[in-house]
Amino acid sequence: MPQLMPTHSYAILSAGFRLVLLLILVVLLAYLLLSWTPIDPLNAYLGGNVFGISEPQKALLAQQLSLDQGVGQRLLHWLSGLARGDLGFSTLYQQPVSSVIATHLPLSLLLIGLSWVGSLVLGYLLGLLAGIYQNSWLDKAVQRFSWLMVCMPSFWLAMLFISLFSIALQLTPVCCAAPIGMTFSEQSVLRMLHHLLLPVATLTVVSMAPIVLHTREKVIDVLQSDYVQYSLAHGDSLLKVVRFHVIRNSLLPAIVLQFATFAELFGGSLIAETVFSFPGLGASIVKAGLASDTDLLMGCTLISALMVFSGNLIATVLSRYFIQEAGDA
Repeated sequence: MPQLMPTHSYAILSAGFRLVLLLILVVLLAYLLLSWTPIDPLNAYLGGNVFGISEPQKALLAQQLSLDQGVGQRLLHWLSGLARGDLGFSTLYQQPVSSVIATHLPLSLLLIGLSWVGSLVLGYLLGLLAGIYQNSWLDKAVQRFSWLMVCMPSFWLAMLFISLFSIALQLTPVCCAAPIGMTFSEQSVLRMLHHLLLPVATLTVVSMAPIVLHTREKVIDVLQSDYVQYSLAHGDSLLKVVRFHVIRNSLLPAIVLQFATFAELFGGSLIAETVFSFPGLGASIVKAGLASDTDLLMGCTLISALMVFSGNLIATVLSRYFIQEAGDA
């Protein structure tokens, strides 16, 4: 009998199949939504001056932009280019889509990465303190703050931060990733952090609520477990119990949850980049949708799907590892 494939091989094949299926569904859904949009691509390309050109010019421009073809034909044309590694040409930026993504994706990754780390660290620490001091004023304050953040729209919090810190106190820039006339990489590190402060703070505060609430419940469960009660009964200090039992059993689940909620963090970055005029991938997706720039929107959507899938895949792998370690213990 042939030997069975190892379990990890099945997991890799399953992940690859799910990735391919996800990308196919994303591409089809995105093209269907574009075909139903009320925005006229030709009018958007001309900046609303569609009546300023003649009918023959409209027909020639529509032919050059492949707007005279059906949705299915344009989709097949885009897929054939994708198979060759060509993501198409952006009519909005007047350059290849790959160049637009290469310019804007690093800024989004920086923004999302800093927010991811910040929400994990702050959320875990607040949840840890709330769980240790259960039913105290600190616990109640942390819970109320977390539930408030769950219900609060990220765009409203972003505008609140702008009104308070940028307009009232004049401590932070109102928008953008760099001063006018400069690119992000041309400024100093301190100025970079100055422009990143409000967008990162917005995403961090909004996205850390699930980590806080989950960590609090996990810490309470660990503190009420038999082995922790046994440790405390034999004279171990609370600090020692937290170091050797609570953190060990609550940190990894928090990291798994943080990876699993990467899609929500990425969705929040779309809004934050739009409100703060931050030139990342999220802002490019919004602009491409409003300008009906099909190639750019499809390229950004494809990259976004890969990022979200990667976050979910890492969460799945860590979760299985955590379950296996718990079973071995």
